[in-house]
Amino acid sequence: MAQYLVGLDGGTTGCKTCIFDLDGKLVGSDYREYPSYYPEPGWVEQTTEDLLPNFYDSIKTAINKSGINPEDIIGFGFSSQGSVIGMLDENGELLRPWVGWQDLRGEGEGIEYLTSRIPRSEIYKQTGDPVGTTFSNAKLAWLKLHEPENWEKTALFSTMQDYFLKQFGADDYYTDYSSASREGMMDVDNECWSKEMHDILGIDLSKRAKIVKEPGKVVGHIGKEVSEKSGLPVGTPICMGAHDQNCCTFGAGAVDDGTAVLVMGTFGSCFVVSDKSIRDPKERLVVKGNHGCGNFTIEAFSNTAASSYRWYRDTFCDYEKLMAKEQGEDPYDLINKQIATSPIGANGITFLSFLQGAGGARINGKARGTFVGMTLGTRKADMARAVMEGICYEMYDIIRAEEDSGIKIDKIRLAGGAAKSPLWCQMMADIFKHPIQILENGEAGCLGAALYAGVGVGAYKDCHEAAKVARTTKEYTPNPDNYAAYDAAYKRFCDVYDALDKKIF
Repeated sequence: MAQYLVGLDGGTTGCKTCIFDLDGKLVGSDYREYPSYYPEPGWVEQTTEDLLPNFYDSIKTAINKSGINPEDIIGFGFSSQGSVIGMLDENGELLRPWVGWQDLRGEGEGIEYLTSRIPRSEIYKQTGDPVGTTFSNAKLAWLKLHEPENWEKTALFSTMQDYFLKQFGADDYYTDYSSASREGMMDVDNECWSKEMHDILGIDLSKRAKIVKEPGKVVGHIGKEVSEKSGLPVGTPICMGAHDQNCCTFGAGAVDDGTAVLVMGTFGSCFVVSDKSIRDPKERLVVKGNHGCGNFTIEAFSNTAASSYRWYRDTFCDYEKLMAKEQGEDPYDLINKQIATSPIGANGITFLSFLQGAGGARINGKARGTFVGMTLGTRKADMARAVMEGICYEMYDIIRAEEDSGIKIDKIRLAGGAAKSPLWCQMMADIFKHPIQILENGEAGCLGAALYAGVGVGAYKDCHEAAKVARTTKEYTPNPDNYAAYDAAYKRFCDVYDALDKKIF
């Protein structure tokens, strides 16, 4: 009898459900978008009312599309956003909208609140998270200072992993090692919540979810009401997944020391698996538990990455979207064709991709997106290419920071939407000067969540056995003839940032 696993990726801009057989073959999927809200400049919020119904609908549609017998589903796993704050009252209801990981309100006051009580270096040493706006700790400090009513009513400071697992039917609030370590509130080496960090904010540890280190642990079963909404059969095991980036690395097969995975989606990062809990002397790189694998991932990240490309599409490409709809194409394919007509360096245009502050090797919540170098001869194709290149240069910053810290990188596995574009893949290979490998299954986040479920229900012996279903199919080799042109454009990217950082940011 065939058996199937369901992985749901509850991302920032939308959710995707994928159904896989035990060999990792995709048999059905569904994607749908939902909004974020920006009540103040730099703030990013979401609501459960937008997310949860889409989760249910996506699962039900994916099951219907797959044509499988739902009774053959043996496990469900969830890939969740990290560094997102939910403040729950004693009834488990959200007191306010979710505060998103891209939210910048922790800049200034929040960071100052923390660093006036504990040195930056100690926060980094203990949590593995550099002090900045992405992680939850600085935003929690802001909420404590500015929303005292909500703060006092909060019975649980929730992560999306524990909250949504509970909505699906978990018997308690459970979060995973990787999601917890994204909070900036965890003792990452000892795999537990940091009492010191919570004491600084006045949060009792009883107000946090239980951290689960066991990969895919079954935390509940689908009940009748959720079954009717989602299409998952009553009794389906609900399994502990992980932070979405760890699901991506797991779904890309990154379980062993030295394996590198570049995730290029809403969020962008280069993860390198390490058996050692390495700290970057410049405190730029994130050290996080590689959930279920017995080691760590070392990373730095972009706050926007491919979100910048989506922003460009939605802001400047109404014509391309209209034409794509008429022709039955993806608007990104039309934009990519335009980019191919512009030379390396985008005819002198530089785009800083810091639309929601700078992360990665340039942690700066005040940085902003910028176009520089336009003339009367500038074409739309140049602007589009500058956006794609700018995203790559920010990722190259991350790779250089990792290599500067003594981390060896050879080939890089690519996950995320950018893997669908040969133009973008070759561009990354040429800029990074590393081969880019394409995965047989491009849905690494959903696959990782499903594989965690597979480990939890005993379909695989452990994470190492499960990861064998992640295979590569194609490799883009760097072209040395393009190095000089990209290096010159990258230098311009760095010079523009440095100049603006001195006077504007």
